[in-house]
Amino acid sequence: MVWNQTKPCPNDNFLKIGFHFQPPKAYPHPTPQTKTLASIQYNITPSPIFLTSIAEAVYEKEKPGVTWPKQLNAPLEAVDPEIADIIELAKAPQWKGLELIPSENITSLSVMQAVGSIMTNKYSEGYPGGRYYGGNEYIDMAETLCQKRALLAFRLDPENWGVNNYGTRSHCGHLSHGYQTDTKKISAVSIFFETMPYRLNESTGYIDYDQLEKSATLFRPKLIVTGASAYARLYDYARIRKVCDKQKAILLADMAHISGLVAAGVIPSPFEYADVVTTTTHKSLRGPRGAMIFFRKGVKEINKQGKEVQS
Repeated sequence: MVWNQTKPCPNDNFLKIGFHFQPPKAYPHPTPQTKTLASIQYNITPSPIFLTSIAEAVYEKEKPGVTWPKQLNAPLEAVDPEIADIIELAKAPQWKGLELIPSENITSLSVMQAVGSIMTNKYSEGYPGGRYYGGNEYIDMAETLCQKRALLAFRLDPENWGVNNYGTRSHCGHLSHGYQTDTKKISAVSIFFETMPYRLNESTGYIDYDQLEKSATLFRPKLIVTGASAYARLYDYARIRKVCDKQKAILLADMAHISGLVAAGVIPSPFEYADVVTTTTHKSLRGPRGAMIFFRKGVKEINKQGKEVQS
């Protein structure tokens, strides 16, 4: 910045609050020692600690009755330079490399600003309007807005679909779908639930839907999961829906890796056939790390007593 000064030079004060004072190459009379310079330009460059120092200077001048620790308002570089250096090192591979893992998509500055906002100070267990802690009206506003936008992004009627924000797939699936080997249960889902994988037709590379139907007839699942990390084909949701209807099973579509393509409308959507749809928010949606669970509203089935069971 340039300081146009017609009164005594504030060099000493500016040095105290983090400015690097750069005097001109030649001083007019009177000399700078007297600090009674005539109209002259001083080039003053803020130092890296300018923001912190100026804040401290203003704080000291207008100090309130309560003294806050300086760490609360100091940047990471000042509070923990070691961690700040590690973060800077992590930028290089993200900047120079080509990362093709969906879960490591590069998010935006605005997302990082939102994630690192003062909302991190609030404990918000529960759902909007039904928290276990008070004072969550602004958290509720934000989460309700996210729900509204999520339904809009996938062109869903709020009368037919709901969504919950959730902070969270076998042959081509994912560990969270109940993966297990012949001798060991790997994921928590496979430990707490009985799971059976369905496989590909290895000569075509497509899901073997005929074998899936036969396995479902024997296994009689309560839920069938479709969606994977490493399946590079489109899903026949209609075919799987028929299998689910035959077994009175719930169809859960995990579209975590392809949700951005679904939202853009360039591949078939699972919402027409699925009862539940899940997705993470940080892959092809390029949002913050988290997840969403969409659920179909309305009548799930007619029970043995002839009454409607709502989902």
